[in-house]
Amino acid sequence: MSVFCPRCGREYDITLFAYGRTIECACGTRVGREMKILSGGRTPPPQEVRFAADVMLGRLARWLRIIGCDTAYIDGIADADLVRISIDEKRILLTRDRALPRQWWIDTCMLLETDDPMEQLRQVVERFALPWSKRLFTRCTLCNEPLETVTAQSVRGELPEPVLETRTSFRRCFACGRIYWSGSHVERMRRRLTEVLGSGDRT
Repeated sequence: MSVFCPRCGREYDITLFAYGRTIECACGTRVGREMKILSGGRTPPPQEVRFAADVMLGRLARWLRIIGCDTAYIDGIADADLVRISIDEKRILLTRDRALPRQWWIDTCMLLETDDPMEQLRQVVERFALPWSKRLFTRCTLCNEPLETVTAQSVRGELPEPVLETRTSFRRCFACGRIYWSGSHVERMRRRLTEVLGSGDRT
């Protein structure tokens, strides 16, 4: 099976276009096959939207995890591998790279125009109507795994005594071992999110 350049008719083997990859024809035309990843071309419900962020969006990936979004981020990952993960795992691909949507024709790609991570977050939340306030602090910011509630007794010896004496609720990531608790930093993040995203009363 072949793919033909729409301008000059040059023929290319279809295997060149895996995962929506495109190539530039000798005549200068971009040649490829658009890939429809989302079922029926529709975005999943907000609660089911998952993301893959490119290497320029590390801070955005962290904020998305803070609001409970499953967000794949691998420092230094190549575009081809990022696209493959996006397609194989049905994730929305978030990128700052203007060339990527031209080189890879997939319907799961969102190009972000700003370098400000909070503005990026606002755009993503609004674009996918994410119920961000309902899943706050439920996912590890380091490895993206869901957090599990644990008792103070189970983390004794791993945290400073003042923290254990003043806090009653703890969550652990059983993938990397990190422990989370509500402190002044959490309140600062809540205020910042409310400033940027509003009340968060989406359903």
